[in-house]
Amino acid sequence: MAKYLLLIFANNLDQFLHMRKIFDFSRRDALLFVGLIVLWLAAYKSADVFNFFETYSSLWFLPAGVTLSIALVMPHRMIFAPLVANLLLAIPIVCNLLDIEFTGCRDPILHSFRLFIVYAGAGLLIRHLFGVTQPIETLRDELILLLITIGAALVGAFTGVSLHAVVGNFSWVVAWDILLPWAVGDAIGALIVPPLLVPFLFWLNHPKPTKLEIPNWRVIAFQLITILLAMFVAFSASQQSVNMGPLWYVILLPPIVFAVCGGLPAAARATALTTLLTPPAAYLFGFEGERTALQCLLLVSAGISLMIGAAITDRQRAFAAVKESEEQLEQQVRDRTQQLQEAYEFQQHLIKSIGHDLRQPVQSIDMMLEGLVREHKATPSVRRLEQALNVSKTAGGFITRVLEYAKRDAGKVVLQSEDFPIQRVFDQLSQTFQPQADVEGIILEIQQTDLRLTSDAHLLWEALSNLLQNAVRLSNAGETVTVAAAAIDGFVTIIVTDQIQTVSNPVGQAGFGLEIVQQIARLLEGEFQLEANQAIMTLPA
Repeated sequence: MAKYLLLIFANNLDQFLHMRKIFDFSRRDALLFVGLIVLWLAAYKSADVFNFFETYSSLWFLPAGVTLSIALVMPHRMIFAPLVANLLLAIPIVCNLLDIEFTGCRDPILHSFRLFIVYAGAGLLIRHLFGVTQPIETLRDELILLLITIGAALVGAFTGVSLHAVVGNFSWVVAWDILLPWAVGDAIGALIVPPLLVPFLFWLNHPKPTKLEIPNWRVIAFQLITILLAMFVAFSASQQSVNMGPLWYVILLPPIVFAVCGGLPAAARATALTTLLTPPAAYLFGFEGERTALQCLLLVSAGISLMIGAAITDRQRAFAAVKESEEQLEQQVRDRTQQLQEAYEFQQHLIKSIGHDLRQPVQSIDMMLEGLVREHKATPSVRRLEQALNVSKTAGGFITRVLEYAKRDAGKVVLQSEDFPIQRVFDQLSQTFQPQADVEGIILEIQQTDLRLTSDAHLLWEALSNLLQNAVRLSNAGETVTVAAAAIDGFVTIIVTDQIQTVSNPVGQAGFGLEIVQQIARLLEGEFQLEANQAIMTLPA
């Protein structure tokens, strides 16, 4: 029981400490909190400048975007800044400072909680339930943001007009009439603000802020001039002739073009400039069209532009990731190639050094043993001296083969190609290995052949001598070793066969001998195969 109570206490303590951490404000946090309040109030005030934004039918369209942006990226203890800013509008002195009409305490307080619950809730939903990362760089995240933002705007507009109707500010008939313009206006504000504000808030909130990417002023100026020109064409044309009224759709083009060319950042700037400048432009040019239609047109333009920009940015990010992976892979390949080259050069140097350093001592041992054999020819110890001499000559031959192998591997051997009868090589093999086979009691059968070959006779003899030496040395008395040649489909096949698989399962020096054969086969543009009891070398005739 005590253990159970202790566990409950520990869990509650952990939650309490977590809550304290949420509301633990440092001086920097306090300044940031105040800054967010000022930002929200500035957004609210800017929507009332000269009544230009009457098109959006709601003073909450920019504050909605600010509230959503703060909820998307700021720490949880900062999310209440929009609520506090909105509640300040219930204080007369604050309204006087902002030159805003004071409507009493009731409406600002009610709308404060309405706006905060709808848009801060939408931001937390996007952030935690759907795991949308900020700043947005993928089409999937932008699509989620777009859908939830439009849904939040509908909920916010419905609750807003309903609240006004319930408290008696206007009738339900008026509430239903302004529902669509209100929803579209709030949706526009919630769409255009986060792409611009979230990167700044993300940079501001980062523990070690990196350099904030500020667009070149020339780019912004070019976008602004292009958008203003499009608006001039759109609204002035509609004033000239009724038939040219549809030209006001031209204002859709700049955000889409900039989205295709520059991705999401360019789309966000162009969309914000278009949606913020269109109402003043419509006011200045005396636009007499349907404001709700213009409002819906701007919402559609913002949604399309941001989606296209997100798709372009997503593609650019994927391309950059692929390019980075390719560069890393290429670097790994270069590093690995360099390592292999260094290892190969070290191997060649080691083989040459060992071969040269050992050849002279072994030759000296041969000369001394030959002298001892002649000197003790009539003594019983001559047998052991002759065995030692054979071992020394075998070692010398092995060293010679190592050096030849290294020279061929380094490409320092020039093939001496000639047309010759294969029997000539077979006769050399017989002269070399028949005496050893007779001594060991091994039956050596080198079959006669009249085939000819255009190749390097010396390299062919070296390859076959390695195979035959392995077979004779490792076979037992009474066993048979056979060498035969056959012509098959324009190729000459030479087969060395034994009876106990010494050819196909070599041990000791035989392993290196087979490597020499494999090397020579490659040089002669042939193939070398091992099968049971057989070593097969195939060369082009």
